[in-house]
Amino acid sequence: MTKRHHGLSGLLAFALTLLVTQTPTPAEAKPRVTLTLAHCCPADHTYGVYAHQLADRVAANSNGEIKIEVLDGGVMGTEQAIAQKVQLGTVQMGAITSNNVAQLAPSLNVLVLPYMSSGPEDLTGDGGLLRAGPYRDELNKRVRTESGSLQVIGGFTNSFRSLFSKDECIDSLDDLQGRKIRAPKNPVMTAMWESWGVSTYPIAWGETFGAIATGVVDSFDSPTDVILNMGFHEHIKYITEATYLPLAAVVVINEPFLQSLSPEDRAVILTSADEVDVSHAAYVAENNARVHKALTEDHGITFCELRDPEVWAEKARGAWPQLYDLVGGGKDWVDMTLTYKDTGSF
Repeated sequence: MTKRHHGLSGLLAFALTLLVTQTPTPAEAKPRVTLTLAHCCPADHTYGVYAHQLADRVAANSNGEIKIEVLDGGVMGTEQAIAQKVQLGTVQMGAITSNNVAQLAPSLNVLVLPYMSSGPEDLTGDGGLLRAGPYRDELNKRVRTESGSLQVIGGFTNSFRSLFSKDECIDSLDDLQGRKIRAPKNPVMTAMWESWGVSTYPIAWGETFGAIATGVVDSFDSPTDVILNMGFHEHIKYITEATYLPLAAVVVINEPFLQSLSPEDRAVILTSADEVDVSHAAYVAENNARVHKALTEDHGITFCELRDPEVWAEKARGAWPQLYDLVGGGKDWVDMTLTYKDTGSF
């Protein structure tokens, strides 16, 4: 071979190398569609984990042609503000606690009636109320009508609220009496606590750590991982896990935006959300196990069990009639939800 042919071969090899190294992979390709998804919390929080799982799944399922920009840490405001932005379309999607979307779509309040669900599987398990299926289809009809522009495309939980105490196990309803309990000023929660004969302290969340540390209150409730992630284990030594109130969150999208997409792009987003509903439920279960292990082995926390759970449930459900006005569709929608839970159909 001549030197000229050697030179041409070298140039060709160099050109092929450039082509291979510079051609973007599908994941690196410039997206055709970009949308934003806002939520309340850090990226490693349960809400952030869902949001980033969804962004990754959409990118994979669209070969990088659809991109979700996740807005972590509440940069778009409170959850209620995020819901309003999604309604207006200034943010395309939000991962938001359901009661904070219920200001725009009151039918969602059915999800947070005390003891409506008996565990995470009732919400995010196969056939659960937040999973794709007949119930969510019916829920969405109501959400679209009430909000004008919102559609639920996914759902997840951060498990249920647990009851925390500084100095002793709370394992019966009698143990609540005389305790100084912090709780949000929320009509559903207020009615629930009152059904148990308790008046709570409506202290702002940002002031709760100080209130626990100084003894202004000696108990409060929240998802269990809060104790580990926010350092409450310095003062909280007893945790009672119950199933009175879930942290039920929905992923909502601006429906006019969704309908503006091609059928293929819509299918990618909806299918991706269905897949993440399943993977995130597994993540929550694994995270709960990790949190339990760390709290017991590293911080000496004692987990307590209720001795009279049926009494708690009976009294709390007795407060439902005074909450029907908060639920879009009222008692009829509550009864339809109970029927679906019992039978799998309406």
